[in-house]
Amino acid sequence: MSVLALVSTRHEYDHLFSIYVPIAIGVFLVIALSVLAAVLIYRRRPPERAARWHEHNPLEGSYAVLLACTAAFLLYLTFSAEHRVDTVSLGERPAVVIDVTGSKWEWTFTYRSYGFSVRSGTVGRQPLVVPAGEAVRFNLTSTDVIHSFWIPALRYKHDAIPGSVQVTTLTFGRGVFAGQCAEFCGLRHADMIFVAHAVSPAAFSEWARRRGRGRTP
Repeated sequence: MSVLALVSTRHEYDHLFSIYVPIAIGVFLVIALSVLAAVLIYRRRPPERAARWHEHNPLEGSYAVLLACTAAFLLYLTFSAEHRVDTVSLGERPAVVIDVTGSKWEWTFTYRSYGFSVRSGTVGRQPLVVPAGEAVRFNLTSTDVIHSFWIPALRYKHDAIPGSVQVTTLTFGRGVFAGQCAEFCGLRHADMIFVAHAVSPAAFSEWARRRGRGRTP
């Protein structure tokens, strides 16, 4: 079993989601109920009985401290999860390395060890083929603006930034995975899509030997 499978992005970020959402719902309910209560309680108050004060420093200060502590707690959880994923990812020995280059409005996947590339987007619709159950190293970059390499089924999204190479390692189960750019990058942003086919290592080797030509395994 791949080491990365033990710390999957799906598990890590689903855990974060399960914390973020209840807190967000709680904040929304507090604000909504406070507004509703104020409307119901004070809706018939005559003008001469209007409140004469415009601030409540202890209450406002307590609210600000609570918000700051909540934000700090969520940032700690987020950066801790990213650190765990990145640490395992960078320590993994990949079976294949793929350079991913985003451009308007195309993905170029270069299999450096095999000496060829495939493209998907406005020009081509060639699949990204990877060996299932093995670590795949992605080197993400961009030639123009910031794009975002997103595979929803894996709960994985990462920016591709011009002049920078972002390195990550993923392990795929067998199957077909839709992917797309998740950062608005221009008029044809919606066409910047791709499909990843995770196949057996033997099928991948045969496909790579044919330099990505012929029928997708």
